[in-house]
Amino acid sequence: MIRKLSKLFIIGMCVLLLTSCWDSKDVNKRGIAISIGVDYVNGNIEFTGETAKLTSSSGKGGEKTQTSDVYNMLSYGKNFEKSRVNYDAVSPFPLFLGAVRVVVFGENFAKKGIESYLNRIDHLYDYRKTLLAVVSREPPKKLFKVKVEKDISVGFLIEDIIEHVAGKGEGLYPVTGELLSDIELGKIGYVLPYVGIEEDTIKYLGLAVMKNSKLVGIIDIKNTDGIMYILAEKPKIVQVVDRSNNKENKISFRTFVKKRKIKVDYVDEEVTINIDLNLTAQLRYQYYMEPISDEYIKKLESIISEKAKNDIESIIKRAQNEFQCDIFGFARYFRANEPEIYEKINWEDAFTEANVNVNVKAKILNMSLTDPNAKRKY
Repeated sequence: MIRKLSKLFIIGMCVLLLTSCWDSKDVNKRGIAISIGVDYVNGNIEFTGETAKLTSSSGKGGEKTQTSDVYNMLSYGKNFEKSRVNYDAVSPFPLFLGAVRVVVFGENFAKKGIESYLNRIDHLYDYRKTLLAVVSREPPKKLFKVKVEKDISVGFLIEDIIEHVAGKGEGLYPVTGELLSDIELGKIGYVLPYVGIEEDTIKYLGLAVMKNSKLVGIIDIKNTDGIMYILAEKPKIVQVVDRSNNKENKISFRTFVKKRKIKVDYVDEEVTINIDLNLTAQLRYQYYMEPISDEYIKKLESIISEKAKNDIESIIKRAQNEFQCDIFGFARYFRANEPEIYEKINWEDAFTEANVNVNVKAKILNMSLTDPNAKRKY
């Protein structure tokens, strides 16, 4: 409840502060957009989303404005402008976009390309350039109808989920400014959070792969560890290892990237991508407590290293063969080392044919607060 009230207070404060330099109309005469959905439906652009419902109440010092709820908006048009005109034609108040938390692209729109709408966000003065962008498995119109119990709106819920997984080092939080930078480079792709509806609630499902800003594939959440090791700012990946002498027992580790070095070379007219990772691992717990010898710790370090290496090699191979797109930004490393060659070669072809060397070294530094070698007293 405190979290919801805080958000309502922030929205209210934003509204009050922004209106002071906006124009003279009352804030309760504005439609404050919280989220925007964009999709293609029957050849038309479909705009949908959520707008804060503002109400006026009297108190000491005069009339006050507060948010009490959100309502859905919906409009169609052959292009963005006509869809907006159609929205304005049925809306009693002008729409303000400065409070939008997330833009949700439907799969139909994402497959045709989202660059046009990212440019719209970049050039419309009232859109934030740090706006979160995601792709939805279900049409945004259906997504925004989900009954939200864990937050104040679908837009806030999506933003909080993505912020939560990115903060744990298990996801990414891409904003439009970063995506436009990737597009400007011209020869790389990027990934967006992929969300959907499961069990009547909204869920983070993995990553949407974008090539030339068009949706070309989905990476399921269970296969995203390799990409987190390469792209996440502070990846924290949980690994579960079967105890070799007791298959019912499992050991849970959390791994951290201590040092990450990526170098892209050009030898004999071939691109070679070298990735060196030093991981530190923390033993979280065993399903059943058993002693762990120093020799077995070495074996566990080898298992953790091999698992991370396989995850990285697997996702890079998938990017080379299935997506045929550099979604990791390796082009930036190559351009820094070989700027003249970078201008001459076709990077998309060079990436798909590149040699990849992955070297991972894991070190178990923490056995948690429980000593697995402690003798039982009873």
